[in-house]
Amino acid sequence: MSTISSTTSTASTSSTSSSATTFSGLATGLDTDSIVTKLMKIERMPITRLEAKKTAEADRLAAYAQFKGTIDTLKSAVSAMSLTSQVKSTSVSVSTGAPFTATSTNASSGSYTIAVKQLAQVQKNISNGFSSQTDAVFGTGTFTLTNGTKNTVISVDSTNNSLSGLAAAINAQSTTTGVKATIINDGTNSATAYHMVFTGADASTTFSVASTLIADDGTTPITFAAAVPVQTAQQAKILVDGTEIVSNNNTLSGTISGVTLNLNGVSEAVTGTPPYKTSLLEIKPDTSALKEKLTTFVTSYNKVMNWILSGYPEFKGSATTTTDTTTPDLLGSVLRGDASINSVKNGLQSVLSSVTKTSGSLSVLSQLGITTNLDGTLTQNNTKLDAALQNNFDSAVSLLAGEGSVDGAMKKMNYYLLNITNGSTGMYANKKKSYDQTVARINDQVLNMEPRMVKKEATLRAQYTAMEKLVSGLNAQSTFLTQQMDMLSSMIKGK
Repeated sequence: MSTISSTTSTASTSSTSSSATTFSGLATGLDTDSIVTKLMKIERMPITRLEAKKTAEADRLAAYAQFKGTIDTLKSAVSAMSLTSQVKSTSVSVSTGAPFTATSTNASSGSYTIAVKQLAQVQKNISNGFSSQTDAVFGTGTFTLTNGTKNTVISVDSTNNSLSGLAAAINAQSTTTGVKATIINDGTNSATAYHMVFTGADASTTFSVASTLIADDGTTPITFAAAVPVQTAQQAKILVDGTEIVSNNNTLSGTISGVTLNLNGVSEAVTGTPPYKTSLLEIKPDTSALKEKLTTFVTSYNKVMNWILSGYPEFKGSATTTTDTTTPDLLGSVLRGDASINSVKNGLQSVLSSVTKTSGSLSVLSQLGITTNLDGTLTQNNTKLDAALQNNFDSAVSLLAGEGSVDGAMKKMNYYLLNITNGSTGMYANKKKSYDQTVARINDQVLNMEPRMVKKEATLRAQYTAMEKLVSGLNAQSTFLTQQMDMLSSMIKGK
């Protein structure tokens, strides 16, 4: 059947296009458009293969990215146990009604009896009252602060002879004197409502105040009256198992290694020795916190192994297919047998089974109840884990985080994971570089091949057009000859 069609040939990766009107099969009866289209499909097969390769490479990169996500989760779980301070967590309990609270950071287990003899406080002096904090209530003279044997003299004149002016002058010297000044209003709305308060820098700072202020008449002395402290300086004093400890403030760090004490009261005085009621402070291993971290590690490790297993359904691996958009399908089958993935698996298993030789009684994770299954996943025996943490807590800490120059199991694995997830030289980073290079090379190849496809199609169409013209001419000649023969036959019959 003859057809007339308008065809457009467009390069798949090129912006150029050609449009031509063709007459298909007018002379031959052949569907030359269809023939050319199918021939061009064959001609484009190299490009089609290149595009398919590019799609396959994109799928592989997506699978590597998904695998890296499981590795990153495992790295977070491992890094939370790579240092002794992260593993050796302890809980602190204090007797009910104790005049202090306590927190622990990497403290060793133990119990202590503690009594608070006195709280730390700074010296405070308060002046007599004045009518304003900004008026020139002082005349001229000097103001002297004495700290030990050091005297600091401040001259008073028209530039600073108000309460606020003198306070600013005193505070300007506070690093030298150890004394700061503030102003308070006693709320009486009287002529003596404003007072200056002098405060020592810490519990070891003692000072005295003196002045030689004279009113503006040049003869009347002004009494500052701040010589007597309303609060004396004193250090905090506590008894720890009978030993007296002093501190310049009420927060004591380092008195008990790894423990911070916050004093908030004084112990009740009792008859006997010691003459204060003691409170019990106990430091115990926080086994529940460490167990939770180990459980997170096992779960994260199994996610990595299950991802790898998803590419091997014959070994009971399952590439989870779900309609839940928050849980993507596993792409392990895309990288089935991939050397890089197998290398990571072997590396993890090697680190996991390594022996950690410390002074403790535990040297492998199986002694904590964490064992490897045939498929590479881990099983956690909570009964065995609880017993190990309860009875060998310090050994468990050494096994996981290390001891001295010996790296623990989690520290070893953390080093390994940091290496393979490195943003420049890690597994995914290298695969991304390779992907980018491959795609660029394919795009260049397709770009170079597309013009040849355009020319090839044009050549085919020109050839078929020429054939149609030739056949059309032959048909015309055939028709002419047939007409002549018919006329000749008629003439002979007529004769």
